[in-house]
Amino acid sequence: MKIGAKVGVGRTSNVFAYGSGAVVKVPLAGVPSHWAELEARSTAAVRSLGLPVPEVLDVVEVDDRSAIVFEHVHGSSLLEHIVDDPTSTKSYAREFADVHRRIQQAGIPSEVPDLVDRLCLKIQGVTQLSEAERTEACGFARRLPRGAALLHGDLHPGNVLMSPSGPVIIDWFDATVGHPVADVVRSSILLTPPPTGESLHMPGLPRPMVETIRAVYLEVFEPMLDNAGDLLPVWRAVSAASRLSEGAEVDESALLEIWRQRPKVLDLRTDALPGVGPAYEES
Repeated sequence: MKIGAKVGVGRTSNVFAYGSGAVVKVPLAGVPSHWAELEARSTAAVRSLGLPVPEVLDVVEVDDRSAIVFEHVHGSSLLEHIVDDPTSTKSYAREFADVHRRIQQAGIPSEVPDLVDRLCLKIQGVTQLSEAERTEACGFARRLPRGAALLHGDLHPGNVLMSPSGPVIIDWFDATVGHPVADVVRSSILLTPPPTGESLHMPGLPRPMVETIRAVYLEVFEPMLDNAGDLLPVWRAVSAASRLSEGAEVDESALLEIWRQRPKVLDLRTDALPGVGPAYEES
């Protein structure tokens, strides 16, 4: 089937119209060929939990690359809604946080990898850190408290589509199962304005609006983050280290600074986080 007009642009793929009622997500040249299959399996597994996620219709070859055919979700992103209606920024930020809470409460799907394994795989490829630092970062990841929640891995307002029936969550390539604090920390980093220039994930928004969105989001998850106590800087350091592997930021100084601020000595026993057991649930 011939692909149609381009309807979406991402860092690692483009999305095109595809027949009637469908779109096809085509990875850019250089993206590993197996990524499409991985994302298709993760997306289907997450959808089986009942979350509002696009249906995976097929995996096809486009220009000799595996590409995913999804149902076409009509509606612009939550980010676009914020750009169009800045007076509702706080309301949209709370809606975004509610979407994230819904993900964490959805249950555990099959076909989704472990968070720690994914973190360490990414950290191993971070050229900005020394070998000793990569070993340290992976060691932190393996010793932090484990959890049993669904994590999106890359949640920001651009990955939430506002369909007529409500929010639909897209881009599940980085989905894992692990501790929910890890996903909140990851999103908080994505929502942080860069030292210079425009936010990668919040283009079109002035810095004060990005800061407002982040503040409202963190307020919703404040009890969870407070419960993390002294381990919160470690979660941030590990998340920043893994983010460096993606080469997505024009200015990586903020990520490197988060890593440098990691605690040098800290008890990382699995019982070091009050109120957290093998499966964390916010009280």
